[in-house]
Amino acid sequence: MDPDSTSVQIRKAVAGETDSLGWLIERFTPILLGQATHRLGGELRNLYDPEDLVNDVWAIALPKLADLPDADEGLTPMVVKFLSQILVYRLNNLVRKHITGKPARDTDGEARIDRLAPETLGVVTRLVREEKHKSVTKTLAGLDPADRELVVLRGIEQHSVKEIAVLLQLSENTVSVRYRRALQKLKQRLPGTIFDELT
Repeated sequence: MDPDSTSVQIRKAVAGETDSLGWLIERFTPILLGQATHRLGGELRNLYDPEDLVNDVWAIALPKLADLPDADEGLTPMVVKFLSQILVYRLNNLVRKHITGKPARDTDGEARIDRLAPETLGVVTRLVREEKHKSVTKTLAGLDPADRELVVLRGIEQHSVKEIAVLLQLSENTVSVRYRRALQKLKQRLPGTIFDELT
């Protein structure tokens, strides 16, 4: 996969090409589902469906794609970080709602899934259902828990090695080596996925 293809597809999606929009959703939804499944763990997974959380992410992200700057080395890492930050934001709101019993604040109320164009909603729904049956989430879940945490923190959420080392109380070298190994496993087990574009 050409690293710049994500940039091209984003430009086309922003210009209104639904095929490109579908390509973006299909390309990034699997890792969002993996992140949502990992982050929802335990009791929250019984209360909130990872697919619903991913739908929320797309509803918020799609109107903002045009605001993403071009990047010299392709947009994939930037888009992954952008989407994962939205997912973490939405998840934090759900946790806040669960703890306080109050509705989650939606500061971006205009970007709700029910306000998307019907053809977009159909693409999101169809692709999320299809991706549920694919292996990205299963493969992520099959990683050693420490490796999975590194892939989510470094690869999906795009935290720096230094931040992760402090968070997990590991050396930066240990974080780098273990992340590279875990990412290599994912690339071997899931060829042709977004993991091929992550470093």
